[in-house]
Amino acid sequence: MQDKRIKLVALGDSITAGFPYTPESSWFNLIAERLRIEHVNRGIDGDTTAGMLRRFNRDALSFEPSHVIILGGTNDAYEGIAAEEVIYNIQAMVNLAVKRGVRPILGLPITCDDPDVEYLLGRYRETIQCYAAENHIVGIDFTKAMADANGKRIKAELYCDGVHPNKEGYQSMARVAGDVLGKLINLVGKEIKK
Repeated sequence: MQDKRIKLVALGDSITAGFPYTPESSWFNLIAERLRIEHVNRGIDGDTTAGMLRRFNRDALSFEPSHVIILGGTNDAYEGIAAEEVIYNIQAMVNLAVKRGVRPILGLPITCDDPDVEYLLGRYRETIQCYAAENHIVGIDFTKAMADANGKRIKAELYCDGVHPNKEGYQSMARVAGDVLGKLINLVGKEIKK
């Protein structure tokens, strides 16, 4: 990366898109606007990590971001996709980003109220978290915002349908993302001053 500006692209599904509202109500737009970061929301309702990988060059890298937030997996879990396939797709997106000098940030998918789907989402979160730690990739643990203290049950008051956040839920996700992105802004600011 030649300059030190921050430009974020968020790639994801309906939870990044802000469903059932507009992208302006999404966790991503809320925090990016609050922090005054240049940003592009590329959440698409119903998308899977395989779909995100297929459109990664067009919908993420073509915007020449400094960072890309990758948050997916909910639709994969509803389709019963194995954790190995999900992490393969995420690793492929990370590799594409790194090759272009773009720093990846991995979001952990939020909890849902369907026990079978939540089981798979738990596997995804565990695998993504391990991969991020092993590769020194920044992560955003959205379960802190959307689940109870043990991370097993949704905070129903933050959901509109057991899967998608309501406006309060998106605000809660934005606060968690803000903790991570605020630190990132401070780090980049220190690099600029050197």
